[in-house]
Amino acid sequence: MLDFSRFERVLVIAPHADDEVLGAGGLMALAHRAGAKVDCIFMAVDGLVHWGHDGKTDLDERIAEIEAVAERVGFEWEILYKGRDLIEQLDTVSQREMVNFFEDAYNRYKPDILLFPDFHDFDQDHRATYRAAFAAARPIAGTAKFFPRNILTYEIPKIIWSDQAFRPQMYIDISDVIDVKLDGVRLYPTQLREPPHIRSIENVRALAYLRGSEIGVEYAEAYTVLRAQIQ
Repeated sequence: MLDFSRFERVLVIAPHADDEVLGAGGLMALAHRAGAKVDCIFMAVDGLVHWGHDGKTDLDERIAEIEAVAERVGFEWEILYKGRDLIEQLDTVSQREMVNFFEDAYNRYKPDILLFPDFHDFDQDHRATYRAAFAAARPIAGTAKFFPRNILTYEIPKIIWSDQAFRPQMYIDISDVIDVKLDGVRLYPTQLREPPHIRSIENVRALAYLRGSEIGVEYAEAYTVLRAQIQ
């Protein structure tokens, strides 16, 4: 179990608004409760017609959702591409442009723990985010470039449709904050769906229950470890 009292700052990178709470909402809530500063960078936020949602969402609606979730879970946030019509099109953006942004962001936030989405995902925005965030975290000794020493990738429910299974290397017991995570999902009504959809409350809870059963607790989140510095 991570001792969050040892960390001052957590940075979560989310391709879209809801990925952060689906993948790491429990960890974020635990870190905030322990007194850490939790920040989230959303890559692309815009109005859009979503599968399973009647009508079109607008940018103001999505921003209002983020504000409500941030207050409930306990994080501050910024958006890289706001109102730029880049939802599901981050693969059209120069990777160099995104790497430059992340390098600057790491220097600004100086996170003790950095989290971004796992690469094994059919969503092109998730893969583009992973590649740029990973590249920006490369070690370059003897420079002013900040070196994130603990890097995890988080699990998104839709990774069930993937050419490679998600293979957890770290689990976080979120039993004490499962209600916070689920409230965060509910506070994205434009993204919430009815079961058996993978973004339903029932299935988000079921995945947390499954991950909890793998380590003998009630609810958990699963992560892969890209880098960890043990002190």
